[in-house]
Amino acid sequence: MRSAIQIRVARRKNSGTQRPADEASIAQSLRDYTRAVGGGLIVGLPLLYTMEIWFHGFILPWWKLLLLLGIAFVIVLGYNSISGFRRERSLRDLVVDSIATLGLAILVAFVALVLLGRIELGTSLRDAAGKVALEAIAIAFGASVAATQLSGDGGVGEEHPGPFMRLLVGAGGALLFALNVAPTEEPLMLGIEAGPWLLLLVVGASLLLTFALVFYADFGGRPVARRASLLDRPLPETITSYAISLGVALLLLWSFGRTNGAGAGAILGMTVMLAVVASVGAAIGRLLVSGGGEGGGAQSA
Repeated sequence: MRSAIQIRVARRKNSGTQRPADEASIAQSLRDYTRAVGGGLIVGLPLLYTMEIWFHGFILPWWKLLLLLGIAFVIVLGYNSISGFRRERSLRDLVVDSIATLGLAILVAFVALVLLGRIELGTSLRDAAGKVALEAIAIAFGASVAATQLSGDGGVGEEHPGPFMRLLVGAGGALLFALNVAPTEEPLMLGIEAGPWLLLLVVGASLLLTFALVFYADFGGRPVARRASLLDRPLPETITSYAISLGVALLLLWSFGRTNGAGAGAILGMTVMLAVVASVGAAIGRLLVSGGGEGGGAQSA
């Protein structure tokens, strides 16, 4: 048996090796959270300065706010599953990380709105909570993107996500981009004024633009391993992504009350016009996790 002196010496040695590891872990965590805050602000700053968001944060029903936050959480969960701050983790860790991302976004939104004077001592709890909830959506997306795209580790790694994950991240990009425009009056005006032929041209231009961005422009610079799924082909993926963008546009228009009392033609026009922004956001989101097409458009549709 070892003597008491030997045991004390061994403990000192173990504590001496453990302390640097703990300090390195704390330092890495601080860098990760700093990167998350920075990424969240890079993406969320435009909305923090948007008066319509402050206004709708107060007038939207609480259940609509919870619905939007829930959708945002699902998208953050999906993005964190292919990136995130911890690479090797269980499903429980993934959920915890996603909750932490959304919680951090809520904290950042609250602090930013206080510093901007949008939340004061006299602000009601309902008003403050609504503003924070809407602002936190964009900040949470930015924090998730920062997990890899701003970390200098080369992106999501060797394994490229499947079509479902690419479309989920695309839905996040669509929601983020369209959220900047949906509360304003411009989609309402453009949708009402646009005729049927103009709307058809807008649909065609949106499809062509997003197809070219993802599969021809070669923004990512690294090939994607294509699989046997139909959605792995450029044309079906583009059409599906655009359909999701239309759904996101309609969801936001409904959430912000733009569809109340509007006719079917006006709703269709508003949705198509807002989907221009949403589809570009979806294309950028897919580029973040796939890096574009093989050889800048060498794939067949």
